[in-house]
Amino acid sequence: MDSLPRKRKGARAACSMAGSRHDAPAARKRTCREPKPRPEKKKPSSADEGSASARGGVVMTAPPASGRAAPDSPGRGLKRKLGCIDSATRMGRKKRLESEYELGAEIGQGKFGSVRICRAKVGGDEFACKELPKNGEETVHREVEIMQHLSGHPGVVTLRAVFEDADKFYLVMELCSGGRLLDEIAREGKFSEQRAAIVIKDLMAVLKYCHEMGVVHRDVKPENILLTKAGKVKLADFGLAARVTNGQKMFGVAGSPAYVAPEVLSGSYSEKVDIWGAGVLLHVLLLGSLPFQGGSLDAVFESIKTLELDFSSTPWESISVLGRDLIGRMLNRDVSCRMTADEVLSRSPMGRILHRMPPEGGSC
Repeated sequence: MDSLPRKRKGARAACSMAGSRHDAPAARKRTCREPKPRPEKKKPSSADEGSASARGGVVMTAPPASGRAAPDSPGRGLKRKLGCIDSATRMGRKKRLESEYELGAEIGQGKFGSVRICRAKVGGDEFACKELPKNGEETVHREVEIMQHLSGHPGVVTLRAVFEDADKFYLVMELCSGGRLLDEIAREGKFSEQRAAIVIKDLMAVLKYCHEMGVVHRDVKPENILLTKAGKVKLADFGLAARVTNGQKMFGVAGSPAYVAPEVLSGSYSEKVDIWGAGVLLHVLLLGSLPFQGGSLDAVFESIKTLELDFSSTPWESISVLGRDLIGRMLNRDVSCRMTADEVLSRSPMGRILHRMPPEGGSC
């Protein structure tokens, strides 16, 4: 009779969680292990610091999926530390989509792929299935890794499973029956300040979470904001998102032309590009039009870099002073003075700035 293996002294015990997957009739257990602590790296010399400074703190757009948190950001990677990533969302599985789901009609078409209804063979629940060609494999891996990293927040679309075949990846996600915010805007036109404030408040809550978790969405626009049946906001499409830590900068133009921040066009940028995109969205919700327009792509970019919004003009007459102030602070070209997601939430409950303005002479 073989002897049982002895537990190595000091070894961490595996954590296990019992839960249902895809509404299967029997609960299945899945296990994971907490990451082993890595030895502290030797403090860089002044020469190393100088070279890092020369590089401007540039990082890869999508850092490796290590799940490690920045030393001064205890909230980052919390999902990975406290729970286990559902095995159904891991890449490289041998299971086929057809074994668990039936594909239905197409409900959306994007730049990189299409979205179709899919129905679970067990239970019959409906989900959204995003189909992505394998010629963008690196982007798909990054999108899946980031959705795993953010999983658990009510404002982030939940990734249920990942499949692949010879030609495509299939991302099975929760179905938001309220549709896209873009379609709601097309139906309703301009939103009341109260309704726009609710949307922005929900969006800021999820962006705050993303930024605390070291994720920059980089493509905030109404096409990528979904609504539940109750009208709650769900942030979707993390195909252009990036993982960063405090102080790290990104390079490279990413996003949709009308919503891109001016610093994206001129050099390095940070998570505040998401606040700019949300500010453009707020303008669309309140006025029914984009703030920066042009007859060509270059004209749009020039408008983003130079146009000053005239809050005293006729279109703004129906917008409150507090509403104008909020848009102005979110669309501030001075990144150091642009509001953070936390500031929008704490200083402007329901999308309105209720606290006092900075004292006269302040830099912002």
